[in-house]
Amino acid sequence: MFEAAPPAMVNNTKTKWFYGVDSIRFVLAFIVMLSHFDNVYATALKHSAHSIFRDAGYFLANAFDGTSAVIAFFIISGFVIHYPNKNGIPNLTEFWIRRFLRILIPLAVILIIGTQFNHPENAVVWSLFCELIYYGLYPFMAKIKLSWKNKFIVSYIIAALVIGTLCFHDVVAFVKQTDTNYHGYYWQLGGWLTWIVGLPCWLLGVLIAEHIDDLKQASFKSVMIYRVIVFLISCFCCIGKFHLHLSYILSMNIFALLIYKWLQTEIVYFKTHPSNTTLEKMGKFSYSLYLCHPLLYVILRLFFIYNTFTYPLFLLLAVAISYGFYLAVERPGHRLARKLNHKYNTTLN
Repeated sequence: MFEAAPPAMVNNTKTKWFYGVDSIRFVLAFIVMLSHFDNVYATALKHSAHSIFRDAGYFLANAFDGTSAVIAFFIISGFVIHYPNKNGIPNLTEFWIRRFLRILIPLAVILIIGTQFNHPENAVVWSLFCELIYYGLYPFMAKIKLSWKNKFIVSYIIAALVIGTLCFHDVVAFVKQTDTNYHGYYWQLGGWLTWIVGLPCWLLGVLIAEHIDDLKQASFKSVMIYRVIVFLISCFCCIGKFHLHLSYILSMNIFALLIYKWLQTEIVYFKTHPSNTTLEKMGKFSYSLYLCHPLLYVILRLFFIYNTFTYPLFLLLAVAISYGFYLAVERPGHRLARKLNHKYNTTLN
């Protein structure tokens, strides 16, 4: 039905990119959007007179876990940052200009618009602040005379200590199964400390990049098994957060180890198999979709009634408008970053 992209990866002197990654990015961004848009179908099913429909409603209400998707985004980010820089960053200024501007230009536009709507974008920007910190730290981490595996282990231990110390209330809430002082969210430490909690997840992507060239083959069966298991555990994490007092800040870094194996399997699989061209193209504006959808949800509700009939329209419009935002803001931001880099290099020469 869809035209398939060539297998393996783009690989020439200027570009080295793995097919399949953009497809995963779009799916993850779409899951985050679904987690933030009230699922009217789940609500309707939960009020059904038949138990089978009520059970389906409860399942649907927990089927799309945005926080799990963000953890996967962190891992992908570590992978795409480290893979082309495994042997060192050729030009540190160019690296920072490209990375910071690609996030900051669209983010600045959304933050400005968000001031008029009580900043609904705050639901996602915490992760972008983490990303900016990782971009800033990465060149310095690369200079530390430890293997990336050991750096990951150290960061994992530090994150666990921070969680156990500063989020002890959530530990107690889980052990005692009580709502007392229960927070539940992954970003509960705010912009200044959440990056420490998420750093080991980001470094898992670095670990994939370190040895991905040595991994040659993965079967479709193994990919599907990982997809099903990851989906089911993400559902459990969502249920656990809301019904078992299992905070995301306790579950996500453990779940990240499985997400790491899943993403690694996906990337290896698409080295030798065709990816979906449509999803690959839609993945190009996954950042715009991720960034825009909370604001679009608020704005669209000013113009349309939100119910079982208009719910698909909300999703469709959010995707379409996010694509427009990509064309109007994100893609020009990429071009500006390239121009500034070219100007910088020309000045040096």
